[in-house]
Amino acid sequence: MPVNVKKAVKRIDKALKKGNWDAVRSITQSMHPSEIASLIQASPQKKKHLILEALDTEVASKVYFQLNPEERVSMLKLMRETSITAMAEEMESDDAADFLGELPETLADKVLETMDPEEREEVTPLLKYPEDSAGGIMQTEVLKGSHDATSRETVELIRKIEEEDEEDVEDLHMVYVVNETGRLVGRVFPLKLSTAAPDSPLWTIMDPVEVTLTPNMDQEEVAKIFRRYDEMSLPVVDDSGVLLGRITADDILDVISEEAGEDIYKLGGISGEGLHPIHTSIYHNVRLRAPWIMLALVGELLVAFIIMQKFQTTLENFIILAALLPLVMATGGNVGVQTNTITVRVIATGDFAMNQIKDLLLAELKVGLVLGIISGVLGSLIGVALNTADIDFVRLFLVIFAGIVGATLTTSFLGVAGPLVLNKLKMDPAVSSGPFLVTFNDIFGTAFYLFLGAALL
Repeated sequence: MPVNVKKAVKRIDKALKKGNWDAVRSITQSMHPSEIASLIQASPQKKKHLILEALDTEVASKVYFQLNPEERVSMLKLMRETSITAMAEEMESDDAADFLGELPETLADKVLETMDPEEREEVTPLLKYPEDSAGGIMQTEVLKGSHDATSRETVELIRKIEEEDEEDVEDLHMVYVVNETGRLVGRVFPLKLSTAAPDSPLWTIMDPVEVTLTPNMDQEEVAKIFRRYDEMSLPVVDDSGVLLGRITADDILDVISEEAGEDIYKLGGISGEGLHPIHTSIYHNVRLRAPWIMLALVGELLVAFIIMQKFQTTLENFIILAALLPLVMATGGNVGVQTNTITVRVIATGDFAMNQIKDLLLAELKVGLVLGIISGVLGSLIGVALNTADIDFVRLFLVIFAGIVGATLTTSFLGVAGPLVLNKLKMDPAVSSGPFLVTFNDIFGTAFYLFLGAALL
């Protein structure tokens, strides 16, 4: 049943005023972690960390990552060190590493020192990898069996984990088989393990491992591999093939969401870091956005300079051209942004190979041409209908039509070429849109349109 957040917030507020931590746990007991996170975010700023600390540690560790990043950072500053340590110990190794990465360095060191030795041993290796790498998102908790262990022994190991209610290996998708040096040599599906002869060594029933990941691989590349091979879990190995951990599909869902958010920001020509409008300062947001606005401003000033120096007489004599200039610019810009967005998505999802550049370019140019023809005919007819000056209708029609078609073809080309060039240069293709594309469209489109007007009218 959906939670009435407003009522729950009031009840928790009363419980906190009385210092009744048990009441807070009782109110949230039947809630999903995502619902508790919504409740916390709807609570007064000074009481959010108190709600998180009042929860059972296991629940709090799950709720934490449901909160937005800016909220988490502000709450950590107010939380007790003991609460932070307890949450870190409850988390899976990959989440614990991310958690420690969000703490100030001195506090992270203290928490790591006070953690349970076993938990610390699982988390420490992950801290050396970049946050957005395979090593940064992998779990060191992995079920592995020796290649000469029998099926019976491995089943007993799994049963022991279940009986002791250990959570070291959640979401069991695979048993990874390693040799005496820890090198990954195969894998066994749980169903196959349970149906094999009890005395069968794992090496006799294991399947080959077709896909492995390396810890320094970018998380976006990892997401593409998961999508390509449709796996629930993949192993991470070092250069020698030693098993380090695993990455599961639920980790990749978080990666996809994170990367999509970054790309959406970059499509607007801005960085994706810390841009929540509520929790980020005006100064921070302005500092991130201003450079791109200034770039666009410089480009538009160049357009104004070209018009003043080269086409002032043309516009004075043919006011209809000035009236329809925004129409030409907007049509070209919209087509270019659509093309750019499609190209960035194709590259990001891996649905594209470099030998398909010609096909992609031709396809988008054809679309741009058709859209340009349709818009050009409509725009030209409107221009002719609005024309009150003594201008030849056929020539006016051709100028407007050619200007619109030229703009859509140019931006269609740039919408494909820009992301592809950046991708080839190992740069994020999402940054090619926004101010860059629109500014170039305005410069080229204006010059081409007015040049035609000066030449033909």
